[in-house]
Amino acid sequence: MSGNSIIPELKVYAKGTKAFFVDDELAWVQAVLKEKAVNEAAGTVSMQFERTTSADEVKEYRFEATFDQLAKKAKVLPPLCNPPLLEGIDDLTNLSHLNEPAVLHNLQIRYEMHNIYTYSGIVLVALNPFARVPLYSQDTLEAYAGRMRGELEPHLFAISEDAFQGMVRDKKNQTIIVSGESGAGKTMSAKYIMRYFASAHEDGSAQEGDKLAGAISRVEEQILATNPVLESFGNAKTTRNDNSSRFGKFLEIRFNERHAIEAAYIRTYLLERSRLVYQPATERNYHVFYQLLAAVPTGERAHLGLEGRTWESFAYLALGGSGTIEGVDDAAEFRDTSAALDVIGFSAAQKTQIHELLAALLHVGNIAVAGASERVGASIAEDDGAAATVVRLLGIDGALFRKWLTKRQIVTRSEKIVSNMTRAQALVVRDSVAKFVYAHLFDFIVRTINVSLTGGGVQGAPASFIGVLDIYGFEHFEHNSIEQICINKANEKLQQNFNRHVFKLEQEEYQREQLANWTFVDFQDNQPCIDLIEGRLGVLALLDEESRLQQGSDATFAEKLYKQFAPPGRPDPETPAAFFRRPRFGADKFTIRHYAHDVTYEADGFIEKNKDTVPDEIQNVLKATSGALLAAVLAAPEPGEQQQQQQPAAPAAPKLSVRAARKPTLGAVFKHSLVGLMDTIEATESHYIRCIKPNEAKRAWQWDAPMVLAQLRACGVLETIRISCAGYPSRLPIPEFIHRYGVVMQPAPAPPPAASVDEWRALASAILRAAFSESDRYQVGLTKVFFRAGMLALIEKQRVERLNAAATSLQRLVRGSLQRARFLRQRIAARSMQALARSHLARRHLRRLRDTRAALLLQARVRGHLARHAFARQRRSVVLIQSLVRAHQARGSYQAMRRTRAATLLQTRARGFMARRARQRETFLITRMQGRVRVRMAKQQLQQRREEMRSAQHFKDVTYKLEGKLMTLTRQLDESQARVVQLTEKLRLAQDEVKQMRQAQDATIAKATGSLTQRVGDLEQAKHKADELCRELRVEVEATQRALEDARCEAGVERERGVEARTELQKKLGELEAELEASRAQLADVKAQHQQQMLVLQQQGGPMLGQQSGAATPGQQVPELASSIKRNDAASASRWRAAAAELATGYDLGPRPPATAPAMARQQQALPPIPQQHQPPPHHQPPQHQQLQQRRPHSVDQAASPTLIESSNASKRSTIGGDEGRTLAKMLSSLGSGFTNSAALAQSVIPEDSLEDEVFELRNEEEVREMLEHEDGLVAEVLNELIGDLQVPLPNLDAEYSPPDLLFPAHLIGLCVIKMFQYNLARRIDRLLMSTIARVQKKTAAFESDYTSAFWLSNVFELLSIIKTSMTEHQSSTYEYAESERAMNDGMQYLESLLSDIYFGWIKDLQKRFVKLIIPGVVESEALPGFTASDSGFFNRLMGTGPRESTVKIENVLSFFNHIWRTMEFYYVDQAIMRQIMSELLCNIGVTAFNNIIMRRNFCSWKRGMQIQYNLTRIEEWCKTHTVSDTTRNLDRLLQLVKLLQLQKSTEQDIDIMFEVCDLLNPAQIKKLLSIYAVSDYENPIIGPVMNEVTKRAGPSEKVDKILLDTNDLNDQVLYLTARKVPAIETYIPPEFRMPRIRALVDSQTDMAYDEEEEGEEEEEEDDIVDGADDQYGVPPYNHMSGDMAVVPGGYSN
Repeated sequence: MSGNSIIPELKVYAKGTKAFFVDDELAWVQAVLKEKAVNEAAGTVSMQFERTTSADEVKEYRFEATFDQLAKKAKVLPPLCNPPLLEGIDDLTNLSHLNEPAVLHNLQIRYEMHNIYTYSGIVLVALNPFARVPLYSQDTLEAYAGRMRGELEPHLFAISEDAFQGMVRDKKNQTIIVSGESGAGKTMSAKYIMRYFASAHEDGSAQEGDKLAGAISRVEEQILATNPVLESFGNAKTTRNDNSSRFGKFLEIRFNERHAIEAAYIRTYLLERSRLVYQPATERNYHVFYQLLAAVPTGERAHLGLEGRTWESFAYLALGGSGTIEGVDDAAEFRDTSAALDVIGFSAAQKTQIHELLAALLHVGNIAVAGASERVGASIAEDDGAAATVVRLLGIDGALFRKWLTKRQIVTRSEKIVSNMTRAQALVVRDSVAKFVYAHLFDFIVRTINVSLTGGGVQGAPASFIGVLDIYGFEHFEHNSIEQICINKANEKLQQNFNRHVFKLEQEEYQREQLANWTFVDFQDNQPCIDLIEGRLGVLALLDEESRLQQGSDATFAEKLYKQFAPPGRPDPETPAAFFRRPRFGADKFTIRHYAHDVTYEADGFIEKNKDTVPDEIQNVLKATSGALLAAVLAAPEPGEQQQQQQPAAPAAPKLSVRAARKPTLGAVFKHSLVGLMDTIEATESHYIRCIKPNEAKRAWQWDAPMVLAQLRACGVLETIRISCAGYPSRLPIPEFIHRYGVVMQPAPAPPPAASVDEWRALASAILRAAFSESDRYQVGLTKVFFRAGMLALIEKQRVERLNAAATSLQRLVRGSLQRARFLRQRIAARSMQALARSHLARRHLRRLRDTRAALLLQARVRGHLARHAFARQRRSVVLIQSLVRAHQARGSYQAMRRTRAATLLQTRARGFMARRARQRETFLITRMQGRVRVRMAKQQLQQRREEMRSAQHFKDVTYKLEGKLMTLTRQLDESQARVVQLTEKLRLAQDEVKQMRQAQDATIAKATGSLTQRVGDLEQAKHKADELCRELRVEVEATQRALEDARCEAGVERERGVEARTELQKKLGELEAELEASRAQLADVKAQHQQQMLVLQQQGGPMLGQQSGAATPGQQVPELASSIKRNDAASASRWRAAAAELATGYDLGPRPPATAPAMARQQQALPPIPQQHQPPPHHQPPQHQQLQQRRPHSVDQAASPTLIESSNASKRSTIGGDEGRTLAKMLSSLGSGFTNSAALAQSVIPEDSLEDEVFELRNEEEVREMLEHEDGLVAEVLNELIGDLQVPLPNLDAEYSPPDLLFPAHLIGLCVIKMFQYNLARRIDRLLMSTIARVQKKTAAFESDYTSAFWLSNVFELLSIIKTSMTEHQSSTYEYAESERAMNDGMQYLESLLSDIYFGWIKDLQKRFVKLIIPGVVESEALPGFTASDSGFFNRLMGTGPRESTVKIENVLSFFNHIWRTMEFYYVDQAIMRQIMSELLCNIGVTAFNNIIMRRNFCSWKRGMQIQYNLTRIEEWCKTHTVSDTTRNLDRLLQLVKLLQLQKSTEQDIDIMFEVCDLLNPAQIKKLLSIYAVSDYENPIIGPVMNEVTKRAGPSEKVDKILLDTNDLNDQVLYLTARKVPAIETYIPPEFRMPRIRALVDSQTDMAYDEEEEGEEEEEEDDIVDGADDQYGVPPYNHMSGDMAVVPGGYSN
């Protein structure tokens, strides 16, 4: 590399650039470049950096190097810091400067923001928070279910979901490898992963039936229950971790073909047996022993020998010196473990026996072994209490047990030699026994767990599985033994697999993009280190060889290692010897250079631990136990023995001894198990989780940078980055590259909207050539642009510089424009001030002139006023004198006029008195004469009217007889319709007889009319006579007037007598008037009855003739039939008004007594119904009449009064939402066996083809009741015609539908139910309602379309409202209606359940479709004009998961709303239901958008917030227009979340504003949003103090606050609605429906209503006749005011 290639890299180091430098305490620190000197001629560079420490001290860093040193990599330029835009990014590989300090710094920033998960390519880095974090709730788990990796924030659940989707999509088994050092959180991570698989995809299992779903649920429960059991028996407290796993675990979660969990299987690796007998200081033994001592039942303590004992009483527990863990309750943990054992399948007896084994192991450690010297053999006292307790608990022979603990047996060819062991050897055997039993007990528990998890079946190959590997991390302690070398060997193998996997993915990416001029990335392979450990002559092979020798020792094993791997001289770097070192100090030690760290092992104890065998004699003693559990535990061979049995048999060696086959060593067992594990991993798709321990003290949220850096190097994260940096670490899609970096090119290109791939690549290449002078810095692939390390930062720097230059130009222009505008404003202001000053001077001069003119004018006005005042005073004096003279003259004239007027008035009064007295006398005489005449006339009229009344009664009797005879003939005619010939003859005879009766009746009426006419004539003659008499009286009055003057003296006496006579005459006249009124009423009744009978006879004649002509052809119908039908059509309007008279006022449901025969006959005579066979069918009617009939409502509810319509809106509260636990099958079964199959009922009662020809006529109430009670065809019509075969009308712009057109099924069914309730038919009500509900539920179960759902939702609610209205208005108090009321109430409950099913089912279907529109339409849609939020998620889109231009817009969401709203409006869905459905959709928007935004970093930017707020504003406008709101306020929370994105986040004052504005968000949600907030260009990053303050405020409630909003679970909701009051039943039936029974029922109800209206009209006509009789017969009116007859000259007044 020449100096020319170094200069472009040095250009990046501009003044103010930040770089990293090594630090002893903080690992890496940032410093700012202050000075840079580059001497191209000399080829040197010098840079000076400064850093301000926490103590405000300035520390300098200086870098000097030559170009040659930089070219040869002898010196490396200081690693550059990433821009603030990338700080806290969730994927380390997307850093523009990808280096070790940048990775460490990014992890630290995320950790301080409480983001513990970060991606590093395919690896998930998990930092242990050492605190409870709200990241594993059920809501969070469900949020990650079904999401792609990278779509949400990094999480364990994202890796788990990626593995599950890979298994489903690629049909390949998966493995999740969780690794890390002790205390890093591997066990908890594996636990949450298992919980995810057991909970996230449980819905798939529920589809296979209840039994299988219960079994799978049991497996899931057992998988979760394995954690506390294995943690108790396999975990312990260490110096680094309070819950360290001391074994490796591979959980194989097995799935069936439907991807549901069907079983699981656990494999364990290398349990740390030595921990049972030895623990370092501050560490503990396995948890189960401490749990046993803390919580064993009191009744068992004495039996187990634990009474009064603590952990300090047992040698195996007291070695570590620590018996408790802070914050851990061993008693509670013991109860959890016991409950988990119950779930797994351990019985109470087995658990008791396990307690015995554990207690026995504790007592084994307390067995005292005596033996002062090697010459004196070891011994155990006979009275040793611990040994006795062990023997009792294990159920073994005590003597043999003590014997073989202290003696050993050597078997030769000829004999067996028993020798004593030393005390040290006996202690080793004692500890080996304890480890042997505990290891077998652990394996037994694992086997039992596997039997339970697999259902006891054979361990066959599953359809697919996901493995979770929780294995020990890399370990290096102060004293390292064989356990550490095995653990580190496993980590070496896993690291090798990881490196190869990463290398493979990197090369596949390059090949897929067809990059040119690239070489395969080289990576460091640790195969020589693996060969050093497990090679043919490796460490473990030499250890096994030394272990088989009788005299093998740890010292000889170490010597062999030195001889094999530490020869003189420097070894080849690619050989195993290069990874082995012999320490300078310390015998029997050796060092292995692992990939993570150099570890020194102590050979002391290697041989004994590797053998780890128990003498056969002890094993035989243990196997001879009387305890069932111990025998079962020891029955199975060890895992190593099983594996050797499966290996092919080796050639037989020469038989040198009679000893049994050698048992496998610890190293061999682990090697075989590790080989199987690696085969499994390599055969699956691997996913990696690297757990990091951030500090050694296990303190919450504390960061130890050197410790974290060491773990990053050890776990392979930095190796991944190194492999990426060796190639092209930065890459992004070509369209995104052009969109962002097109500004680098001069001029900026405008890519065509429909360009081809080659055109896009050519444009990208042009931009790259403009940005870089060297072509080896980048590669253009098929779909992506690849950059070398640091090149993306360089082109980003060029982009920023270009944008800064553009911004500077814009600022220059804007500032110039502002200054020009300011100058213009100042000039205008100066001119304005000058104009104001000049105008002020002018106004002052004008004011002076005005004052002078005003003074002159004022003087003139004053002088004029004085002159006028003097003139006015003189004038008033003259006028006063004139007025006094004229007044005196007027008073004299007035007195003369008064005297003349008084004389005239006296004369007038006297003359008037004399005239009035004469008139009074004349009036008295006339009145007396009139009274006598009228008395005589009234007596005559009374006699005549009494005779007329007797004649009318006779006519009435004759009429009744005729009516009875006519009724008899009509009944006979109806009963003999089958005999056509006889009926015709009888009809003819009846018609003749009717004619004769009509003639006789006409004659009688004529006679009566003549008689009445004669009477009227007589009255007229009497009137003439009275007139003559009046004339005579007038003559006499004239004569009397002449004699009036003579009788003045007698006037007083006669006047008194006249008054008395007049009073008596008025009384008699009132009596006569009353009799006359009664006679008039009787006469009007006779005439009205006559007219009514004539009308009845005419109407009866029409149907009779129609029936007579029914046997003939249509052409032979007589004209009289046509006239009758015409009259019926003309009366149709009154018939509908009559129907409304009954129905529009409510419901007539009161119990009616059965109608008697005469009553029914009178009803038939009043208005007989026209048979339906005489009505023309719909298809024979004219088109106009068909259209009218189709649209005609059978009710006047539409024409109801405004008061009635207004009252229909008034409703009573009725809560809907009964017990939904009762299924429809239970509803139907409650009716008996006859009503369980509604479908069979609907199909088998009456054939469908017979319904078309069958016609029903209901003539009376009895027939209506008979049909409702016994006619099954009525139910069949409801189920088939109204529900089953009904085609839901679709919205059509050409036709308008009224409520009767769409709600007729509910009203017709409601009419049937109400009539059944009226006749007290309880079982029929049950049958009709239950069958209807079952058919509607079947019709709506599939939710085929929104139209069907809305149609039946509206009809079911209408039917429920009809029944509720009827029950509310007509409550019966009689006992006989109790069953019917019970049936109606049950039906309402079932209708409420059906309404809830349709409502919630439809909402669920809507939500399934609508949820696909929420994120693209509300969150990703960029509908704000002239604004784009694409830049906010740029660096998140590097992985291809960022928000792109959405094809779904906010208009699509609003269109969905409009479609649903208009659909519900069309089908007249209740307004409350409409608003509730829309509120559910709004709640769905709030929850889904909120949870996605707060879980996805690419949505958390202020630009995206503006777009979302604009979209939400559109939704709010729609809601205000339609009066809809979100009752859950989740939409308000979403709005506040969006506002939070747009608020300032720089200072602590901004935090106060955040919490004040966003009062609906809890502190945890605010903290989460700020922790993932994506900083945009030119935006200040969220600094540390801001996050610290937010964390402080969120601390107190963080444990209870939820980050995600709870989804609106419809299964837990109850529908509460108010049934509306239905004012009238709409009995409209579309003409295309047959339904003869329902039509007959509707017609019968209409006829009955018409009869009642006709009766009302007849009464009104009778009143009119009576009122008109007065005018007809000239009865004089009565003056009610004076009580006297009105008298006029010349006669009576009419």
